Amino acid sequence: MSSAMILPAFADQAKCSCRNLRSVQEELKNAEYEAMFFADMAAKLKAVEDPLIEAHKNPTHPDSDVSIHDRSSRARAVIMRTFKLPYNPAYGYSGPVTVGMKFGSCEQKPAELEALRAGSQCKEIADIALAHEAEHRQRCARETAAVYWDRLPSQFAAEEAERYREQANAMRAQLKRIVDEGTITVEAKLEPRIKGPQFDATYSYVTPAIEMEGKSSPGSDSWTVNGKGKQSGKIKNAKIGGMTCKSSGQLNDDIDMALDTDGFVMSLKSKSTGRPGDIKLRCMGGYGMSMRPQGEVGSGEVFAAERFASEADVSQDVSTMPIAKILRQGGMSVSGKQTVTVRLVCPAE
Repeated sequence: MSSAMILPAFADQAKCSCRNLRSVQEELKNAEYEAMFFADMAAKLKAVEDPLIEAHKNPTHPDSDVSIHDRSSRARAVIMRTFKLPYNPAYGYSGPVTVGMKFGSCEQKPAELEALRAGSQCKEIADIALAHEAEHRQRCARETAAVYWDRLPSQFAAEEAERYREQANAMRAQLKRIVDEGTITVEAKLEPRIKGPQFDATYSYVTPAIEMEGKSSPGSDSWTVNGKGKQSGKIKNAKIGGMTCKSSGQLNDDIDMALDTDGFVMSLKSKSTGRPGDIKLRCMGGYGMSMRPQGEVGSGEVFAAERFASEADVSQDVSTMPIAKILRQGGMSVSGKQTVTVRLVCPAE
């Protein structure tokens, strides 16, 4: 880029927040893909170019008159046929696919740069993409246009890989920031129906929204947030020996939750500790009471490798859960559904 190049005066753009989570996720995945793709391309093209560079040193070599640039460019065209972005385009992006640089110069069209900015979902996404393009122009200006454009295809690919590595790093920092600035909440509802000889009951376990605490770490791409809350357990309806029963009271648990995430996927573990509470059943022609020991502890994985989103409902058939296997061994069957809702709540919402 020449120092005299005039760039457009960009209008104010909204700061990226957790409302833009999906856009940042997909922009990051695209940048990571392109960094790897062009690094691999650079290595493959160098493997084409290096033998020809050596051949040109020997006038009698059969390939001494082969155009290095032409052969490498042909190889590049073949490789580019395999190029496929994970998200094309990233969610919400409406700008140009590429912003070109005129051959032999260090300039890019201001209108295309403005279209890139305007087509981005939020300010930091635009800033990162524009910084990528600015680095190309600045390198060209440092080296001079003549030197910059006289490079081999492998060198162009290596530069592109470097730019996308920087872009991915910057986008990951934004992903962490917007998750950290929001509040992750977890709530759950479990309604198993347990049936056996002379027994049929539907239970309801409800965990109101728990606010998770914790932040990402600069030294790791994954992190854990933790939260504490309460779970209430009741019997919705029951039949024992053919008699309809009415329930009263509830069980109470303290719940500890740990959610692991890298900003793309998440896994959730929980631990429950029984607290004072009991359920009473009154049946036609009889009376029953169900009491649970206080201090009873249960723990385990709630779900694993689910997509992390602004709002995610993770549902599971109770018949596939570990408790179902235990009940079946005792001659009981279990059905129903567990739903866990994870939300990323933006500040001031």
